[in-house]
Amino acid sequence: MTEQEAYVKQMDAEKQRLDARIAESEAQSDVREADARLKDLSGVRRVFEKFRQKLESLNQRQTQNFDQGKAELRQSYDDLNQSVIEMEARMALVRAEYERKREAELRALGAQMDGWDASIAQSRAEDSRLTRQELQFLRRSLHDTESSLRRLMSSHGENWAKLKKDYEASWRELRERSDQIRAGGDVQPSSNV
Repeated sequence: MTEQEAYVKQMDAEKQRLDARIAESEAQSDVREADARLKDLSGVRRVFEKFRQKLESLNQRQTQNFDQGKAELRQSYDDLNQSVIEMEARMALVRAEYERKREAELRALGAQMDGWDASIAQSRAEDSRLTRQELQFLRRSLHDTESSLRRLMSSHGENWAKLKKDYEASWRELRERSDQIRAGGDVQPSSNV
């Protein structure tokens, strides 16, 4: 193998390595192709095409022009390598910005879910408290109604008519409030009970 063939082979391997790096950056840019900074990829592709053409030209040259072609190819390779390095650095910044935005979105969604959990917990606590209050109210009303009935049963004479009215009012209020609670309405304490 001649020096020219060995050098061309080595540079062809470099071309494949750089092509793989460019392809990786292009694949990453698919996700974010709306970003104006990624237009650099087309510039890198142009530099890469120039390098590829110089490599082909060197491969087809006669040995008398080899040193000049080698210097041109080396310069083209250095330009391409620098372009790829700069593009990878920009891609790293774009990737980091994209990841920060997604992390911020996830943190915001997590905070929103935490808020929902807190609201649910508060609502459950309030529902539980209201249910306990409603139940205590109904029990107290039931107890008052039972007391009215016992007083009515042990009374005689004109006291009986008054106690009967008290019992009926207590019973009616107990039933209305019970219906109201089952219907989901707020319970308003009564001044009569």
